[in-house]
Amino acid sequence: MTAHLRRLTIPSQDPAALARFWSGVLLRPVVNGSDGLHLQMAEGNEPQALYFAPASAPSDPGGGPFLSIGALCGTLADEVERLVSLGAVLLHDSPGGSRSVMMADPEGHTFMVELSEEELIDDEFGLTE
Repeated sequence: MTAHLRRLTIPSQDPAALARFWSGVLLRPVVNGSDGLHLQMAEGNEPQALYFAPASAPSDPGGGPFLSIGALCGTLADEVERLVSLGAVLLHDSPGGSRSVMMADPEGHTFMVELSEEELIDDEFGLTE
């Protein structure tokens, strides 16, 4: 028997607001299901959904789930700019050939933003400057 990741639940002081933020990040719709708000992920992706549950206390920014995301196209800088416009906070920018940056969502959950798919391909084939 093999297990698979079915869902990731993110504790939140304001589940609706955090769901809207991640909906904007991942461009997935917010669904109000019988077991709470969640984002419906694309078929074949794991986890199949991200759930947002009420929390009794603010999250420890260094604890809990850790997500790593990357844009499908564009640049890391473009994606960071887009995420900041949605309400993310840049925590650690690694200049000089950086392959990722550390950010936080509006409630302080940290996540990593990595090179886009285009940049990874360019890097693999030595097409970056």
